[in-house]
Amino acid sequence: MREFVFLDDFDSKIITPDEIEFITKPNDEQYLVSNSNRVRSEIFAPEINFYAKMSQDDTLTKSKNLSLLYEVRARVFDTARDIDYQKEIGNNVLIISDSDESDTIEFIKQYNFKVVALSHAEVKFLYGEMGDLFVTILRENDEFEVEADFVLVREAKEYMLRQSGVVEISRMTDDEILDYLQKRSPLYKYKSAITYDSTICQYHGRRSEHCAKCVEICPTVAILKDDEKKELVFNHIDCHECGGCVAVCPSGAMDYAKFPRDAFYDVAKMYKDKKIVITPRIMDIDRCDAILPKGFLPFAIEGEKFLSETHYLTLLQESGASLIYYSDVLSPGTMEAIELVNGIIKAKFDKVGIYVATDEIELRQALKNSDFIDGLYYTAQENTLAKREIFAKRVKHIVGDDDLGVVKSGEWVRYGQVYINQDSCTLCLSCVGACNVGALVADEITNSIKFNPSICTTCGYCEMSCAEKDTIKLERSGYELRPSYFEFKELARDSLFACIECGKEFATSKSVMKIAQMLAPLWSNDPIKAKTLYCCGDCKAKIMIKEQIKDDLALRKSIEDEVKNAR
Repeated sequence: MREFVFLDDFDSKIITPDEIEFITKPNDEQYLVSNSNRVRSEIFAPEINFYAKMSQDDTLTKSKNLSLLYEVRARVFDTARDIDYQKEIGNNVLIISDSDESDTIEFIKQYNFKVVALSHAEVKFLYGEMGDLFVTILRENDEFEVEADFVLVREAKEYMLRQSGVVEISRMTDDEILDYLQKRSPLYKYKSAITYDSTICQYHGRRSEHCAKCVEICPTVAILKDDEKKELVFNHIDCHECGGCVAVCPSGAMDYAKFPRDAFYDVAKMYKDKKIVITPRIMDIDRCDAILPKGFLPFAIEGEKFLSETHYLTLLQESGASLIYYSDVLSPGTMEAIELVNGIIKAKFDKVGIYVATDEIELRQALKNSDFIDGLYYTAQENTLAKREIFAKRVKHIVGDDDLGVVKSGEWVRYGQVYINQDSCTLCLSCVGACNVGALVADEITNSIKFNPSICTTCGYCEMSCAEKDTIKLERSGYELRPSYFEFKELARDSLFACIECGKEFATSKSVMKIAQMLAPLWSNDPIKAKTLYCCGDCKAKIMIKEQIKDDLALRKSIEDEVKNAR
C-alpha cells in the first residue's frame, strides 16, 4: 500500500512534494491518505482539498503545508487506539410512520429486505441495538414485542434515535435509505471511539454517585450506568463517535480513541506558527468557499465534541495564535470549555482565544479577526501528566506572577476549592484516600493534609468520605488566576502522639484523644484498659497480655488456696 496520494480533479496547479503521489484520475492503487473519496484509501482527508483550493499561501508554502497535513493524518492513524468490531445484521426492517410509505417499502423489498409498517400510535416503546431491536406494539387491549434489525422512522421521537439501527427518514430519499441499509447488512464493521481508565473514573467503584457526566451527555445509549455495581457499561455499536463524553470527563478517564491525548499533543506541536481552523468531520468543508488568508491551516478532527479545555489550550500555546472552531454543533461541554479558556486568555492578553464560527459567514469574519498573540506561545511536556495537570501547567505559565482574578466555570467543566476545619479534623486521611486525581495528599514530613485546587475536579467524594461532621467543605467557585492556585497548600495538620510506654509516635494527637474521650468513660473502672488508649499497638498488646497473665496467676493461686482449705 502506498502512503499518500493527491488527486487533482479540479485543476489546482498544486505542486506536491515527492512523498505525495500526484494523479489526475483515479487508479487501482490502495493508499493510506487521500484528498479524494474517489481514490481507494484508508483515510479520506477533505481538509487537504479545502486548503489546496482556498489557501492564499504561496506555492512553496502550500507544498510544505500539504506535506504537513498528510503527515498529521498518518500520525493520528498510527497512534489510534480504536478496536475493530463486526456484527452480522439481518434484513428485517420495521417502518414507523403515519404517512403512506408503500413506494419506499416496495423499493426496499426489491433488494431482499423484509419490511413491516406501523403507525406511531401502534408503537409503545423500542430499545436494543442494530440487529437486535425490540419494539413493543399495541393491539387493542393487548401488547406484544417484535424484533427487527432496523427501524426506519418518519418524525421520530427523541428517545428512538438513541438506539443504533434507528434512523430518521424524513429527509432521506429511497436511494439514501437503501444505501444506509446495504452498508450495514449483512455484516456491519465498526470501531470503538473511546478508551476508558476505570482507575481514575469518578463513578467506578464508589460508594455513592459523584460523577456520571459521560452518561448524561451521551446522545445515545452507548454509555450506561450499572448503579448496583457502580460500573459503566459501554456499547460501542451505539456510539456516534462525537466524543462528548471525553470533553466532560473531569479526570481524563475517557480519551478519544481515534485521536488520543498524546497524539494530539504531538500533532499540536506540528502547528507551531500556524493559525488554526478546527474542522470537525460533520462540516462539509469540501464545499466550503471561504478563502483562507496566508498562514491559516485546517486542523481536522473526527468527533465534533471531544475537545476539552486542555485540548484547546494546548493548541493555542503550541501554535501561538488564536483558534477558529468551525462547527454548527456546539455541545454544553464544548461551550463551557471554550468560555473557560477564553476567560483566561482575555484576563492575560485582552484578546479572544477561540473564535466560534457556526457557518461560512461567521467563518469569514473569524478568519479576518484571528491572529497571533504576543506571549502566548509555550511548549510544554505533557507525557505522563493527567488531563487537569496538563491544563494547570499551561495556565500557570500564562498567569506567571500576576493576579488576574477568577474565571467562572460551569456545570460540565467545574473547578473550585476544598476547605477543612482544623479543629475537628483528626487527619484520618479518608479524604486523601477518596481523591483519585491527587488533589488531596498526605505530607508525612509535616504530618499534614495538602490540597492543590488546580487539579481538583470538585467531585465531592472527599466531603462524603470524611468521618467527622462538618469538617470538609467543597465550594465550586471557578478557576483562580493567581500563582497560589497551582501550588499545594496546607489545609490541616496535627502533632504526632507519643506512646506513654515506649515513646514511639504512632498516631495523630487528635485521633488518639478522640478515641480516648469516647472509650475512657466506659473503662473508668479499669485503669489498665484506660492506659492502653494512649499506647502504640505493640505496647497495647504487651500490657494486655501481661495483665492477662497476672489475672491467670491470681486465678490459679485462688483455686489452689480453695483446694488446700478443702483438705
